[in-house]
Amino acid sequence: MLSILDLFTRDTPAWSADALIAKLGCSRPTGYRYVRELCAAGLLVRADRRYRLGPRIIELDYQIRQGDPLASAGAQVMQELGERTGWSSTLATMFADRVVTLHLEQRPGGLDVSYGRGRPLPLFRGAPSKLLLAYLPRSRQTRLYEARRLEAATLGKDLRAFLATLQAIRRAGFASSEGELDPGNAGIAVPVHDAAGKVVASLCLVIPRARLEFVNRATLIALLDDAAERIARLAADVTHDVDDLATAKAGERPRLAR
Repeated sequence: MLSILDLFTRDTPAWSADALIAKLGCSRPTGYRYVRELCAAGLLVRADRRYRLGPRIIELDYQIRQGDPLASAGAQVMQELGERTGWSSTLATMFADRVVTLHLEQRPGGLDVSYGRGRPLPLFRGAPSKLLLAYLPRSRQTRLYEARRLEAATLGKDLRAFLATLQAIRRAGFASSEGELDPGNAGIAVPVHDAAGKVVASLCLVIPRARLEFVNRATLIALLDDAAERIARLAADVTHDVDDLATAKAGERPRLAR
């Protein structure tokens, strides 16, 4: 039932019930029941005999903005990063086979960045996606290549070259791109780790493409690494605070702060 929500995109924002059912390949009674239940939950809304995403999703996005420790920590650190560099930055994460922007820190009068919060990024293009791909297990990298060879070819003409490209990014500890997402922009991305050391996001500084050859990359990467570490620390602190609050509400003794 929830897979219906994946059918609503920028290019196809509205569907008739019959078109949804045909796309899903399920029976009409099952399809109509799914649509009714999604409407009852506020996830879909009907207008002019067609269905669109409902207001409940807006409410859920608000809850994420308020409760996601990674996004809130990122927003704080990225504002300071923008003040120091004068450039915009993005924080992106990966789920399933998608990369999506969690937060865009847009500098006033700065570059236009088209991949703002919630907009999926191309999986094999752009510094944020390439960085996240590089830190996936080798088996998952291989599955993604096999499933989407034409798109993955931008990172290597065959599987061996594709894996070598990702390995080189991981060894370097950063990924870069020029004009892969927006023609006039370049990007440098570094990993953001969780408390267990797992890469959970990529922090990317968006630089004017015409300025890229004049900047000191080593300095920018060091600045980004420091910002990524601060995001990780802040996110961990927020997570601990939320866990302690939940424990206290449940009637248990809160853990001592470390």
